[in-house]
Amino acid sequence: MKVAWPTFAIGAVMSTTGLVSAQSERLPLELAWQAPEGCPDRSFVRRRIEQLLHDPVTTPNSVVASATIERSPDLRFHLELSVRTDGVEENRRIDADSCSALAEASAVVIALAIDPSEDAEPPHAGRPPEQRVPEPPPPPSAPSPPPTPRVEPLPPRAPPAARTTPRVAIGVGGSVESGVLPEPSMGFVGSASLRLDRIRAGVLATMSLVQRPRFDRTAGASFEMISAGAFGSYMLPLGALAVGPSANVEITHVRVRGFGIRGPRTSSVLWPTPVLGARLEVSPARWISIVGRADLLIPIGAPAFNLTTTVDAVRLHDPAPVAPRLSIGAEIVFP
Repeated sequence: MKVAWPTFAIGAVMSTTGLVSAQSERLPLELAWQAPEGCPDRSFVRRRIEQLLHDPVTTPNSVVASATIERSPDLRFHLELSVRTDGVEENRRIDADSCSALAEASAVVIALAIDPSEDAEPPHAGRPPEQRVPEPPPPPSAPSPPPTPRVEPLPPRAPPAARTTPRVAIGVGGSVESGVLPEPSMGFVGSASLRLDRIRAGVLATMSLVQRPRFDRTAGASFEMISAGAFGSYMLPLGALAVGPSANVEITHVRVRGFGIRGPRTSSVLWPTPVLGARLEVSPARWISIVGRADLLIPIGAPAFNLTTTVDAVRLHDPAPVAPRLSIGAEIVFP
């Protein structure tokens, strides 16, 4: 019995092409591929995956893969491969002397991710790929290409070690405070601190601008206030930001001088001021930070301020039991 071999060959080719086309349409794969010029392209890798999956996959896994091949100065090739299946991401890093070997390894890994039950062929085993991209000739001194590298999962990355050397920060800024003096007071803030990982500890001082409120047509008083103390904060990183609780222990000094009154005189008073608040840091560069503070001041033993005019005694101001203070500035960090 004679067999029409040409007809049979054409039919086999058409059947195989139809199978690959149908498999490609059903292939649940999103592939991002970047490689140097002369390396296999994305379509080559997809066709190689289809060849490794010999039979149509009945229940394939949906896979999102991203691969980048780079050439190092020593003329070797480096592959970074990320494969995400059902919300689980796996990263691989492979080095080889051949760009084609990395493309083959990528196809094997992705094929196994799509169908783990499939006994996918390792690179260079079984039938050859449909497309071979010519590789640039190796340098004369380059050794012969080694066997196909074994694909192994990356070991878990260890968390970054905590910084053990403290850094010094010098800061300046401005502040606004309400409740301690008769009027809201604006002023300047200076600080010096040490930074050790998430901990901030240092000293600061606030000098308010002079206030001259009038309590009569001609009578009034000038107020000068300076606060100084120590602070500590614990910062929690949030991306490019860091935020955390902060506490101060300060000594507040107020100097009051009357004018337009009977027997004008100057008096000074000191009291301790605990401070509770929060600190925010934004670091556009390693050596500088924008720092904001929102605090509640608790004056302890702050006296009432009185003014004796030519007519009678006037109560100028009773400091609030809790006073808010906002401040913002910049810190230069060394080294």
